[in-house]
Amino acid sequence: MDLYALDKEFEDLLKRFPNARRELVENSGDKMYEKVMSNINKQTHEDTGNLKDGVQKVVGSGKGYSAVRPDWQKAPHTHLIENGHKIVRGKGKNSKVVGWAPGKHMYRNALNDLADELERDAEETLEKLVGEIFD
Repeated sequence: MDLYALDKEFEDLLKRFPNARRELVENSGDKMYEKVMSNINKQTHEDTGNLKDGVQKVVGSGKGYSAVRPDWQKAPHTHLIENGHKIVRGKGKNSKVVGWAPGKHMYRNALNDLADELERDAEETLEKLVGEIFD
């Protein structure tokens, strides 16, 4: 391959990269969303549905990132379930801490479980883009 052809291939790569990145970001967000929802189903005794309704996938305006996070308006108690909380009985001056409810870590565990898979997806996307040039 001569230098002119290589330059043209790199120009094509730069044109294809934003769409490939956008697709990778969207797929990563979808996987995270599904894993968080799965964790909620397995680890909690959902009564109202607010915890599930409060899970939202957000994609950056430039499609450079996606995030799965709680919607605090729909599920303001998410942090208590995610991180754990004191168990308090009684009200006011008569209240007493009687224990600790451990966190379920639905979000953190989803990221930990998917980290390797998401990294492989990124490597495959890059290999596909760059590999086409040198094949």
